[in-house]
Amino acid sequence: MRPLVRHVPQLQRLAVFDAVATTGGFSSAARTLEISQPAVSRHMAALTRELGVQLFVRSGRALRLTPSGRLLADAVSASFATLEEVLPTLVDQRDALVFAVQPAMATTWVVPLLDQLEAAAGCEIRLQIFDRRSELDGTGWDLAIVPGRGEWAEWETTTLFPEAVRPLASPGYAAEHGLAPSAGPGDLAAANLLHIDDVERPSMTWQQWFAEAGSDIELSAPRLVYNAYPTVVQEALAGNGVVLGWRHLLNDLVDRGLLVPVGPLVERERSGHHMCWRTGGADDRHRAILRLLQTEIHASSASFAGWRSAL
Repeated sequence: MRPLVRHVPQLQRLAVFDAVATTGGFSSAARTLEISQPAVSRHMAALTRELGVQLFVRSGRALRLTPSGRLLADAVSASFATLEEVLPTLVDQRDALVFAVQPAMATTWVVPLLDQLEAAAGCEIRLQIFDRRSELDGTGWDLAIVPGRGEWAEWETTTLFPEAVRPLASPGYAAEHGLAPSAGPGDLAAANLLHIDDVERPSMTWQQWFAEAGSDIELSAPRLVYNAYPTVVQEALAGNGVVLGWRHLLNDLVDRGLLVPVGPLVERERSGHHMCWRTGGADDRHRAILRLLQTEIHASSASFAGWRSAL
């Protein structure tokens, strides 16, 4: 047993003492604590008896802390302040769920569905935006959507959708450079291909797309490499080149006519975006979020037909 409990068997008395020391009187402490003034008096009499020291002296109608009382008041106040810093963190850990997603995934799927996801999970969801795989090495997230092959020993994974990629450009850029949906890899060789760096990115590169589209064209090193996929997409929307478009991320832009296909679709069965959580770390919240996303993705699949056909 801690010495504190031996000296003060009812620790609530320290909270009452703190209120008296802070407000300067038994009556004001009673109002703050929403208990009766006699109850405050009884607690303080018992605390004085248990500690064997005088905590207050009267100065006219006011109470004044003795040196021993001041020492105890400072210690209690500091201890309560420490507890008050820790408790919200514990509540956050219990109630909030941290969902790690990349920017394009956040804007396309998670943010538009955030209210529904929170309702399904029955808790607050806090988004943690990451760009590269190494940013997930910490322990500050509960679940994540991660691109790649889904083969991570420390995580349980479920595939949300496979990797399906098609070159896209703005209608103006496509018309200016004579690029149609039926364009082949050879037609794109002279286009301004918008590259994103491949550091810690398992997703398809332009060179890989050319190879998997059946072309042996060897691309020269790009003059400009971007470090974020949303930036590459914005460049394509502005008519500055051709972007590799992931079907489940850019389908809305194609549906709205802001981007148009300018080459064939390349699909990878074993690669895609996966819902992940640490092995053994799933609960009903994780499963509810997964089910909702799977339902929404399945419902949207009918709108993907144009990605395979020559629009």
